[in-house]
Amino acid sequence: MEALLQQSAKKQQSSLSDQDLKFFKELIIQKIDEATEEIDFLLDSVNEMRDSESADVSSGQHHPADLGSSQAMIQLNYSLIERTRKFIRQLNRALERIENGTYGICKVTGKPIAKERLKAAPHTQHSIEAKLGHKPQPVRR
Repeated sequence: MEALLQQSAKKQQSSLSDQDLKFFKELIIQKIDEATEEIDFLLDSVNEMRDSESADVSSGQHHPADLGSSQAMIQLNYSLIERTRKFIRQLNRALERIENGTYGICKVTGKPIAKERLKAAPHTQHSIEAKLGHKPQPVRR
C-alpha cells in the first residue's frame, strides 16, 4: 500500500528540470508585470473617460448617446480589468505550483504538460489531451 502511495506521489511531482522551472518562473513573473501594467493603463483610461464625461455633462453640448457610448467603454474596461486580475491570480497559483513541485502536471490526467503548451500558457493546469476532452486509449498489442 505504501509503495502505491509513493508511486502516486511521484506521478504528481513535476518532471521539469530546475533550469526549466527557473525559466517558467521568470516567464510567469514577466506576464504578471505585463498584466499589472495593462490594469494600470485600463484604470487610467477609465479615469480619463470619467473626467471627460463629467466635463461633457456640464457643457450640455453633447448628445446623450455619446454619454451612453462612454459608459459602455467604461464598462468594457472594467470587464477587461477583472479578466486581467483573474489571469494574475492564475499566474500566482502557477508560481505556487512551482514552489510546491507540482508545476507542469495536468490535474486531469496526472501526466506532464508539454513544455510548448506551458510556454504558450504558463498558467495552465491542463494538458492538450485534457483540454480537448480526450480520454487516453489503451495500448493495443
